[in-house]
This record gives sequence, C-alpha cells and structure tokens, in this order.
Amino acid sequence: MLNKFIEQGYIHLEQIIPQNLLKEVRSRSIQLKNKYENFVGSPRHNGSGQFWKGLELASTLDPNLWKAYTSKFMFDIAKELLQTPKIYLYNDQVVVKLPNEDFHFNAHFDNQYCKDPSAAIRGEFKTINCCWVLTNMPNETGPLSCFNRKTNKFDLLPAKAGDMVIIEGNTHHSSTPNKSDQIRALYACVYSSKNIGDFEKGYYNEEFLHIYNK
Repeated sequence: MLNKFIEQGYIHLEQIIPQNLLKEVRSRSIQLKNKYENFVGSPRHNGSGQFWKGLELASTLDPNLWKAYTSKFMFDIAKELLQTPKIYLYNDQVVVKLPNEDFHFNAHFDNQYCKDPSAAIRGEFKTINCCWVLTNMPNETGPLSCFNRKTNKFDLLPAKAGDMVIIEGNTHHSSTPNKSDQIRALYACVYSSKNIGDFEKGYYNEEFLHIYNK
C-alpha cells in the first residue's frame, strides 16, 4: 500500500471501511448536510467562520463523527502512510452533494490551504486526506479525480460505498457537480505528521493519541 501511495500520490482502497462505521458515518454525514443546507453564508462559531456547502471540523457538529475520525482503524492507516506513530489531527470534513447540486471543487492540493504551504512542498511535514466513500459514486455523481504522479495524468475514480481514496497533501485533485438524482456522500479525514493546525482558523491542533475510539 505505501509504495503505491508514494508512487502515485494517492491510493484507491476498495471495500476497506468496516460496515458498522460506514453505515453510521453515512447516516450522520447526510443528516448534517440536510441540517445545515440552508445555513450557507451564515456565520459559524468555529471552522472557517462561515457555513458553506461542505462542513469542515465536522465532528464538532456531531460527536459521533469524532469516534470515526479518531478510531484505531484510522490511526493504523495514518501511521503507515505518514510513516510515523506520532500523528496529529488536522481536519475532518463532510462533503455531501445532494441530487443535481452544483457543488464542485476545482483542481487543488490540500496543503495549499495550510499555514506553511512552502514547508509542505519541501517535505518538512506530510498530510494525508483519507476520503471515505459513503455512497456509490458513478461518473454522473461527481466522483474524485486525482493526479497520478506515475502517469502525469488525472485519474477519474468512480468508487463504491465502503472504498477509501487517500490523497497525499501535495497531490492535485478535483470533483465535478452531482448531475444525478442520487446523493453523493464523502467524509474526509485529514491527518498530519506535524502539528500545523490552528483551531481558530478552522483546523484541529492536537495529537492523535493512542487512546482509540473503537
């Protein structure tokens, strides 16, 4: 897994999410989207300071997501791909696209939004974005597209519920609007090898301790 992740800059793992976690996180994520859908543009007391179509620091809005974000399942994945047992929590985000919702992401890399992008590019720390695929994502739903460092091309990644797409923090990725009549749901868990967070600016800043949620 690690070698392919390093080679490509991302990895698509099929049917890796435990069914009990998948069901819980899918339900909670869709509930949050529906709850805050009409709040877009309104002030928010944490995160970016304003509600938008995605929900960062999602587990501050639903503590059940915190259990998934800080589970042993995720610690083991982060430890292998960050290549360190000392991991820091950075962000967790609900990205749910409702049927026919014009909600998309232009090509970007996650580290461009951290407080020291240059240090990230130099390799002074690493981040990974572990994208839980909560619903089936055929092409018309706006699945992830990731830049493949091996081929120098973008790979479109139609995925199935239970898959996980893990993206290295300097890897460009994007997604298109949901043009289907189905909900497209994703939960993104982001971790870092260094404490780079700032809670007041919308990011966690604490160590992922060995006290796991099971």
